[in-house]
Amino acid sequence: MSSLSRPVAFWVIVAFLIYDLAFFIIGQSTTLFAYDFAVRIGLQESAELVGEYGVRVNRSFGLADTVVSIPLAILSLLGLFLRRQWALTILAAFMGVTLYWPICCAGLLLFLPGAPGYNFAPSIGYWLIFAFHVGFALWTLFLIISRGESLMSR
Repeated sequence: MSSLSRPVAFWVIVAFLIYDLAFFIIGQSTTLFAYDFAVRIGLQESAELVGEYGVRVNRSFGLADTVVSIPLAILSLLGLFLRRQWALTILAAFMGVTLYWPICCAGLLLFLPGAPGYNFAPSIGYWLIFAFHVGFALWTLFLIISRGESLMSR
C-alpha cells in the first residue's frame, strides 16, 4: 500500500503541521531577531499597539515556539511519514501546545486592555484562529486516543 493510501485524517494532520510549522518559523522565530519584519508582514503587532510589554510577551512566545513547537512539528511529520509509533506521542505533545497557546493568547487579549501602552483591539480573525486551533487540537487528540494506530497503517 502506498503512502498516498493513508487515511484522510493523516493528510489533514500533515497539512496542519506544515501550515503551523511555516507560520511558527516565519511569524514566531523572526520575533527573536527581526521583530519589525514580523510586524511588517502582519504576523505580529507593533509596539504602538501592544506596548513594550506586549512586544516582550510576543517575543517570549516566539522563543517557546522556536525551541518547543518547531522541533515537535518536525518530529511529528518525520515520525508520521516513517510510520513510527513514537510519532503519536510527539504529535500529542504538539497538540497539547496547540491547545494551550490560543487559550493563553485569548487570556492576554481579554486581560491586557487597560494596561499602560496596550491599545490593541483584535479583529474577529484572531478569535477564529484561536477557535480553529483549539478545535483541531481536540479533534487530533481524540483521534490519537481512539484510533491513532490508523495513522500508522500500511
